[in-house]
Amino acid sequence: MICAAIRQSRYSYSMIKETGEFVVNVPTESIARELDLCGQVSGKDVDKFAAGKFTIETAKKVRAPMVKECPANFECVVRNSLPLGTHDLFIGEVVAVHYDQSILTANGDVDYRKAKPVVFVSPDYWTLGDRIGTYGYSTKK
Repeated sequence: MICAAIRQSRYSYSMIKETGEFVVNVPTESIARELDLCGQVSGKDVDKFAAGKFTIETAKKVRAPMVKECPANFECVVRNSLPLGTHDLFIGEVVAVHYDQSILTANGDVDYRKAKPVVFVSPDYWTLGDRIGTYGYSTKK
């Protein structure tokens, strides 16, 4: 499951309410400037794919588009939503996952050093730091 909190005034809000679907495209350091540009304009007024020079990729199970330049894409179907004042929280079931082969290890796991994902924590963009442990390391001897 993936949750997304979206302000009711956003263009994506009305699209998700109408279709009951969304895609989470995981951006990378290499497209951070384009990502920021997309956050500065509304999809009502600007074609963000054209503005960011992104390539539309057709999803397999939902109607929302995927961004080819993002090495990880999660197709989601809304299973619930909660009004939280200024935002609604959309709870989406992940129905399909796509990874670019270039970010996978030989075992098929995501190598986050290769993926170089970017997150926005207002007002800044951040990348992942160093790995500090693995699941269960606190109990291993």
